[in-house]
Amino acid sequence: MLFLLAVSMGCTFLITFSYLHLRNEYKKEYYADVPAPTFSCDYNIRRLSGYNYIKPLLYVDKNCESGAFIPMKQQVEYIINAAKISGKLSSASVYARDFNEGDFMAINEDEKYKSSALMNVPLMITYLHMDEDNEGYLDKEVLFSHATAETTSILRKGERIEVGNKYSLKKLLEYMVVNRDEEATRLLYENIDKKAFKKTFTDLGFAAPENLSEASTISAEDFSLFMRTLYNATYLTINNSEYATKLLCSSETLNRTDETGIPSYVKMARDFAVTNDSTEKELHESSIIYVNNFPYNITIMTKGNDSKQLSKVINQISAIVYKGILSKSISPNNTIAK
Repeated sequence: MLFLLAVSMGCTFLITFSYLHLRNEYKKEYYADVPAPTFSCDYNIRRLSGYNYIKPLLYVDKNCESGAFIPMKQQVEYIINAAKISGKLSSASVYARDFNEGDFMAINEDEKYKSSALMNVPLMITYLHMDEDNEGYLDKEVLFSHATAETTSILRKGERIEVGNKYSLKKLLEYMVVNRDEEATRLLYENIDKKAFKKTFTDLGFAAPENLSEASTISAEDFSLFMRTLYNATYLTINNSEYATKLLCSSETLNRTDETGIPSYVKMARDFAVTNDSTEKELHESSIIYVNNFPYNITIMTKGNDSKQLSKVINQISAIVYKGILSKSISPNNTIAK
């Protein structure tokens, strides 16, 4: 009996071993030519229509967030959640993308906020684009006949336009962007071609707001496109893109402080907006930050009850992203070119 049991166990082992061996050989042969699965990231490609023989390239963006930004994103989300719990803000959106590799991170990027003065950027782009189609368009002069009662400008004489004087459209753009002159902004809105203004939005790939004014709404991701097309010079000519970005770098209201976490020697093309409604405040900021050879764009939009608290939250987020991009720019795979 013991002998028969031993023989039986031996046969069972040999049969099982042979079956498993043959199955493994079959799997190796069957899957030999099957490639290993790989992770792919699609790209969003946007071309400019309206031409007969060409379709100019506006941008090519990765559609998936970068794994390299995960630690940075987690820190930003912690700041936002902590600020919500403490009552410093009710909502926040962040969209950041580097220009060299196209890596990005996005937090609540689709929520709409009141555009307020951020609308100055697409307004400026529209005027510059119209000048490209009609040479000398920006030389047209506009009379500043009267001031509006609702203006809250606190600019001194010489920093703002004066009643009774005529100003070219180009000069008004400078007053609007560099000096943040509300009266100059009003005149530019009154003289803009509404059809051309809407086309600036649709050309970039998203619907234009029904009300093209500072009362319109926009998301952090959508607004970032305006800043990125300026840096990439893909919508305006190179000279006009350089001019517009230079104006944003020259704004007298940058108000750079150590609280931003970004050193004063770092160049920044920046626009911001403040909405002081009685029910809820909004504070937004979008910038092109020139970090070594690793420039990036960041747009932060916030809502809350206290503008000062919103400013602190924006500064905290800006500092975290700056440090994250800086460490990426000095990684072994990247060279520094200060």
